[in-house]
Amino acid sequence: MHNKYNECKLHCQLCYTKMTITLSIFVVLPLRCVEMLIEMQEEKNTKQIVREAFLTINNEYLRRGAQLKYLKSAVKLINNEKTKEMNDNYFKRLIFIATIISLIIAIFFYNPKIDYILKQYIYETRCFIPNNYLIWEFTRPISNCDFCRGIDSPLNFENLTKEEFLPYAYSSRPMVIKNAAKSWPASQIFSLQFFRDLYKNIDDAYTSIEEECQFLPFKSNFASLKEVLEMSNERASNPQSLDYWYVGWKNCHSDVLETMKKYYQVPHFLPNDAEIPQTNYVFLGYDEGAIMHIDYIPRLMWQGQIIGKKIWSVAPTTECDSECAPFNFTVSTGDIILLDTRIWYHGTYVENGEFSLTITSEYG
Repeated sequence: MHNKYNECKLHCQLCYTKMTITLSIFVVLPLRCVEMLIEMQEEKNTKQIVREAFLTINNEYLRRGAQLKYLKSAVKLINNEKTKEMNDNYFKRLIFIATIISLIIAIFFYNPKIDYILKQYIYETRCFIPNNYLIWEFTRPISNCDFCRGIDSPLNFENLTKEEFLPYAYSSRPMVIKNAAKSWPASQIFSLQFFRDLYKNIDDAYTSIEEECQFLPFKSNFASLKEVLEMSNERASNPQSLDYWYVGWKNCHSDVLETMKKYYQVPHFLPNDAEIPQTNYVFLGYDEGAIMHIDYIPRLMWQGQIIGKKIWSVAPTTECDSECAPFNFTVSTGDIILLDTRIWYHGTYVENGEFSLTITSEYG
């Protein structure tokens, strides 16, 4: 019964993610159209009032003996004057704008100091436009549904060699390699306390997360990794009595990475020519894990389940809904999952109040 509840919950997350995109198209845009129609109606009402006032004045002039042809010639003269004035203003504004643009270009190219400042700002700014899931979703490439057609479960392998893995290495098919991480010392070493001590004892470790890497609070109420690692022992060890929590973060600090890599290794079955970044991610916590989403990363993903187990729910991209189906599977302690998270929606759930800790990186 509990499994059915979790499955339903993960599917609801997928529906919510896809509905967010749909609502932006079918609700937000139509509402803006309604606002524009109201504005147009108000403008139309204003024009009607002005027109009625003008006709009243016109009739009064005619009643006092003015001839219609003189009124028409006066209006024509006024219109000609207005047209001339508008044209003059238009050309004045055009000349002004062109002058300002020319000055900016001249200052940029001929003032070394300003040129240096601008270039430094451009190179040092991580993002001019903040990361936005809807922007990413609207601009991602359309999926070819061959990747999910007929797929209703991951490939499951017992621990295997590089040669055995090679035919599947760069496939988009979800895969679980059983017990491939079971011998890693990390299962006995990694814990919340391990990362508390690690980040406390390395200078600028917390700063590296804020400035270079990434903190993922998911649905928790934590604003930073420091808040996570400084939580009370009661909440850390007994989340049922307070709030469940689940977080993740990317490690970029060289000293943090060097220490962590003493206790785990890059999966031994990955091809020799695989490009693997120096960074990694940690995901840990209880209950609901990551909600349904797609990753915007350059490579395939691997994740080692160090402690506990997680239920994974995967689903095709929206354009393949009619040809492919979502499915769930479990990754247990010591297993490694490989997934192309760029084309599979994915979410996770930690069952029965258990604690889960994973190490994640990329390859390609």
